[in-house]
Amino acid sequence: MATVNIYLDSRKSTDGKGIIKILVSHDRTPRLYTTKIAILKSDYDKIKGYGNELDKRVKDLDLINFHHLLYAEKDDKKIFVDGFVLRAKKIIKQLGVNFEFDTFKELFDNYGIEVKAIKTDVISFLETKCNDLKAKGQISHGIMFGLVGKSLVRFVDYLKVEYPKTLIDYKKNKPYTLEFIHITSDFLEEWKDWLLIEGKASQKKNGTPTGATITTVGIYSRTLRVAFNEAITQNLIDKSLYPFGRNGFTIPKGRNIKKALSTAQLESIKNYQPEPFSIEQRSHDLWLFSYFGNGMNFADILSLTWGNIRETGIYFDRKKTRGKSSQEIIIHVRINDTIRDVLERQATKRKKDTDFVFPFLNLSDTPEKQKADVHQVIKMNNTYMNRIGEKLGIEKKLNTYEARHSFATQLMRSNAPLMMISKKMGHGEVSTTENYFADFEKETEDTFLDML
Repeated sequence: MATVNIYLDSRKSTDGKGIIKILVSHDRTPRLYTTKIAILKSDYDKIKGYGNELDKRVKDLDLINFHHLLYAEKDDKKIFVDGFVLRAKKIIKQLGVNFEFDTFKELFDNYGIEVKAIKTDVISFLETKCNDLKAKGQISHGIMFGLVGKSLVRFVDYLKVEYPKTLIDYKKNKPYTLEFIHITSDFLEEWKDWLLIEGKASQKKNGTPTGATITTVGIYSRTLRVAFNEAITQNLIDKSLYPFGRNGFTIPKGRNIKKALSTAQLESIKNYQPEPFSIEQRSHDLWLFSYFGNGMNFADILSLTWGNIRETGIYFDRKKTRGKSSQEIIIHVRINDTIRDVLERQATKRKKDTDFVFPFLNLSDTPEKQKADVHQVIKMNNTYMNRIGEKLGIEKKLNTYEARHSFATQLMRSNAPLMMISKKMGHGEVSTTENYFADFEKETEDTFLDML
């Protein structure tokens, strides 16, 4: 990412003063942008020495004013616009991986003025949205916007080669910029077809991409639809450009038929004896911990701290975001013999309430690093549990989600009240639980139909 500094240009000085300029460096290339601030070198040296934070003991009003012009954040009561250094940093963050000097200059020179030609760049819009959500702690949500942006970049590269005449470059001799106006229903149909063929990039260097699932296409399309809705709300684009809905692009829906594990299959999983002190045993333990722990998802399991473990059970909160509001749902898990055994074998030694129960995450790590660690544990757990499934003759995948699914299924089979299942699973609304059961339990239907 580009860096920002200040520089005193005194080459044309005749009165001992120089002009403060903003020095932006990107890919080892420096560029200067004037602030038009004339200042004595002695005062400039003091300002540069103070850096972002001005010493509160400074009483010189000229120095205070210079520092505000460079570093202060917009305050309607005192300062009318961000300082030059701050605005440069904000622009660089906004552009992200799409940084280029010409675009930076345009935004820097017109700071505070609406520049729709830049803000309607879809890739920049998605990248900014990604970074903003990550900064708010919404890691998964932010990552999805980033993935859609990367997918569109790859798709545009494909179009450049296969169908170059379909692209309209609005800036001569500049890299192609994908704007909202370019994304029509026909564009989205082409993108969908491409995603199904080579939308999944290979993780290996120079590897061959493979097709994404129709479910992934639907998720990506809905994420892009959110970007369109926000751009319209912010008056960046006209609503006539909206390419979705009636007479536009129809977002595909993946059909995932959920066939539950039978009671006999669940019993065989519970009774399975893994190799002691192995990753197989760890995986089996965590899967059962999830199953008996109200179907607790693995992100919540790995985030448990000793403060969540009490004599009366395990208490943890699931933060559910709905629209602009956020719910905190406290869930109570009864500690049975299986959960107690798993804690005995897999948990860390209890020292402080803030320590993680299981030894996979570090408090000092960033949310992104913790997210990656959770993903790695889930991946490993799925591998070993599916091997266990093969040994037991279970054709269905025993992924981590299946533990949560099976918890709900068994309660439903036992005729537990829907409200109780919803509460135990941490669903914000009963309707969520109803949708959860909408597609499975065909064997239950067959039982009743056989009575006809």
